[in-house]
Amino acid sequence: MRILVSTPTGNIGSRIVDQLIDTGHAVTLFARDPSKLTKSVRARSTVVQGALDDAAAVTTALTDIETAFFLIPPQSTEPKWRAWQEAIGATFIAAAKLSNVSRVVFLSSTGAQHEGLGPISGMGAVEKALSAALPNVTIVRAGNFMENTFGSFPTIAAQGAMYGVVKGDQPQQVVATRDVADVATRWLTDVSWSGHRTVGAHGPVMISPNESAAILSAVLGRTVNYVQIPAEAFGQALIQAGLPEFVAKGYEAMSGGMAAHLDGGDYSQEPQTPASAGRTSFREFAEQVLKPAFDAQFAAIA
Repeated sequence: MRILVSTPTGNIGSRIVDQLIDTGHAVTLFARDPSKLTKSVRARSTVVQGALDDAAAVTTALTDIETAFFLIPPQSTEPKWRAWQEAIGATFIAAAKLSNVSRVVFLSSTGAQHEGLGPISGMGAVEKALSAALPNVTIVRAGNFMENTFGSFPTIAAQGAMYGVVKGDQPQQVVATRDVADVATRWLTDVSWSGHRTVGAHGPVMISPNESAAILSAVLGRTVNYVQIPAEAFGQALIQAGLPEFVAKGYEAMSGGMAAHLDGGDYSQEPQTPASAGRTSFREFAEQVLKPAFDAQFAAIA
C-alpha cells in the first residue's frame, strides 16, 4: 500500500511521515519545497514537488496512491480565503477520482460543521465536498492546537496575560499537533475501514483558558492571567502584529463565531474516546515544549 502525505514538512505532516517510513510503508510526499525534507526522508520516499492549487502536480502526486492524507494549510496570500480552500478541495477531489484513490484522511477542525467561523467553515465546505464525491473518507476534526500558545508569549512576558475571545471558564478541546498526527496515522494505516466518518483528535481532557493560564503560571514560574476580549479587539491585535487584514478578519470571525456557539451551547465537539484522545496533557506540553521555548526567548525578562 502506498500512502500520500501532503504538506509533509509541517508539524503534523512530518510526524506522520516519520511514523509511516519507520514502519515500512511506501510513501509519496507532496511538498512545495522538498529541500525542507531531511536527506533521510528523501532517500526513503518518493517526492513530488508542487502546490495544492496545481492540478497537474496534484494528479501526479496521487498516481498509484491507495490512501491519501490531505491537509489544507493556513495561508496569507489569497484574500478570498474560503474560495481558495474550496478550489483546493475541488482540485484534490478531481485528481483523487482520476487516480482511483481508495481512501482519504482529511484534517479538519472542531466546529467545521458551523458557518460563520472563517477558515474553519471553509474546511467544513471541503469536508462536504469530499464526502459527496469520494467513497471512503475519514475526517479528523482537531481541537485547538496547544502550539497556538506560542502566539501569546509576547504578552505573557510583557504583561503576564494571554488574551482570547471565549469565556475563561469555558472548557475546550485542545491538542498537541504530535497527537493529531498519531490519530491521522492510525487511520492512514488501517485498511479495514470504508465509508464516511468524522472523528476527533484532542488531548486527554478538555481544558478552559483559565485552567491553561493556571498551568502556565505554575510551569513558567510567573503569574499568567487569561483575559477575555471582544472578537473585534482580537482581530485588531492581529493586524497590529503584522498579519494581513483578510487573515486577521478570518481569525476574528473564527474566534468570535466559536465563542458565540460555545455560549449558545450548540458548538458540538467530537466526543472524547480512546481512539481520538492523545496522550499529551497541556501540563506535559507546557513543561516539555512551552517552558524551554519561553525561557530561550524571554529569559532576560524578569
